[in-house]
Amino acid sequence: MVFDDSSLAGYLSGNRRLYAQLRPDPPSLARLLRLQQALGALPEINDGGSPRWVPARQMHLTLIHFGKVRDVHAVVAAATGISAAEYEELLACYVAQTEAEMPRHPVVLEPAVLSRFGRHGRTLVLEYFPSPELKESHAAAYAALETFLRRAGISDVPAFTAGDPNFMFASRLRPHITLARGFAGTLPAPAQGSGPAGGFPLERVRLEPMPVVYPEPG
Repeated sequence: MVFDDSSLAGYLSGNRRLYAQLRPDPPSLARLLRLQQALGALPEINDGGSPRWVPARQMHLTLIHFGKVRDVHAVVAAATGISAAEYEELLACYVAQTEAEMPRHPVVLEPAVLSRFGRHGRTLVLEYFPSPELKESHAAAYAALETFLRRAGISDVPAFTAGDPNFMFASRLRPHITLARGFAGTLPAPAQGSGPAGGFPLERVRLEPMPVVYPEPG
């Protein structure tokens, strides 16, 4: 499918990926990078191989994942027969609506726990407690996604999203930032108290909203 002549040409060209996401502000990012370094020095983290640490430019918290625009069109078109032109028009509305629902100000989240994500538990993440503002933004962003899919012709949105890898986790808010992939080690003990004897300390994060269109690398 070719999008070159559409109103979104140059904006969503090249099968661009869409996220509703937030990124750590500079002080928070510096703390996360120090956390990675400290974790990497722990023998138990490296049991079973060395994890691949996420670079600073890729650290983010996903509010809603959409996926690559052409890949999503292929799936939606197979279910509904929607044309590229109709899809693009709805997509432009979706991007605008989702960006309007992002938090207006930075969001501060308290850390919850280090945990493992993914089918095989190979993704190391730091989870956070969701704030009321983040819950509200997620609910609004998910409503925007539901509206987009219904307008595209999906009659049973819950069933469609549950069966599609792009959207199967969209309705659930579990705030986290990925620290490493390919993780096969053991999680450190949770922090209790302060100082070296108190376990492994985790810190709050301050997050700033990003554009829904995922920026090109470089």
